[in-house]
Amino acid sequence: MRAKLGNALKIGLINLIVLVMLFAVLEGAASILFVANEIRRTPAVPEHQHADHDTLLGWVNRPNVHIPDMYGAGVSLRTNGQGFRNEREFPREVPPGKVRVVCSGDSFTLGFGVADDQTWCQRLVALDPRLETVNMGQGGYGVDQAYLWYMRDGRELDHHVQILAFLTDDFHRMRRDRFMGYGKPLLAVQGDTLVVTNLPVPNTSSFARWRALHGETIAQLNIVRLSRRLLRLDGRAPDTARVTREDQRVRDVMSRIFESLRRTNDAKGSRLVLVYLPGTWDYKPHPDTDAWRRFVRAEAERRRIVYLDLVDAVRTVPSTGIDALYAPNAHFSVAGNAWAAGALHQRLRPLLDSVAARVPIATGALPPASDPGAPSR
Repeated sequence: MRAKLGNALKIGLINLIVLVMLFAVLEGAASILFVANEIRRTPAVPEHQHADHDTLLGWVNRPNVHIPDMYGAGVSLRTNGQGFRNEREFPREVPPGKVRVVCSGDSFTLGFGVADDQTWCQRLVALDPRLETVNMGQGGYGVDQAYLWYMRDGRELDHHVQILAFLTDDFHRMRRDRFMGYGKPLLAVQGDTLVVTNLPVPNTSSFARWRALHGETIAQLNIVRLSRRLLRLDGRAPDTARVTREDQRVRDVMSRIFESLRRTNDAKGSRLVLVYLPGTWDYKPHPDTDAWRRFVRAEAERRRIVYLDLVDAVRTVPSTGIDALYAPNAHFSVAGNAWAAGALHQRLRPLLDSVAARVPIATGALPPASDPGAPSR
């Protein structure tokens, strides 16, 4: 009797172990399938379709690209021979009768998600035919990269206005020499000089970029979560001292960038305009954004640089209309780009009128750009 009971207990225990193991396998498989599905649904970084590695900037638009359905059916992206998001080339000289505006910035300036003629930079031309706009926006750029691209390729062009547009994220990107797995330059201040480090910018592997793109998704695997808990990696307090140091370094760099651009534009007879664009999170007061806005405003006032804050402007939009300004990709929609162009033009109109009235339109005689504050490498 005891032998039969013992065998039954053994069989029951074995069945229980098998069931637990089967459950563990199914749980693991479900976790893997869930993560794999999330990875499959996550699109690759779209900039790889129109940008190449660059040893100074990290990445930059390829010249003469035309992707008819870049952001959907008929929503095209085109670059000219200079790599700008424009349909034609720009000679150094400004055409007679035109006021040239260079738009520097990130994907909001590039016009991520909208067609070539729907970006806020190009919409300025529709609002004011006197203008000729050069779109030097690039997806994923921090202010440091937008600055370096302008200093290398943009200041070769004569122009009357340079708009440097940015969001809060663009300052955070300046903390690191990587963005979504892609290498990027890092700026620092040595004495009174801007110095560019991490040069030449390494061309990271496709695996490193894949891991950066899907890292948060992979972290949802149960085995990864368990490992992090066992290693006590979860629940650690953020290193606020490190973040504070990095933010102060970024502020020091930004001060030098603003001064360098002001001097460069002064030398070219141009006006620098700083524009703070609103992200989807900025409709209501946001401590991080508002702190950066105060910093930029103070810097602009100290250097007598024109500063336009569209965060204030977006907060006046009725709550029933704010969603229409942003697409599901968190960038400006077609309506959002039109709104930004209208808000900018309204605030820029006195400056544009002054430029058109006082500055000779045929600017071929402008002296070569020189900037004592340009970065060394």
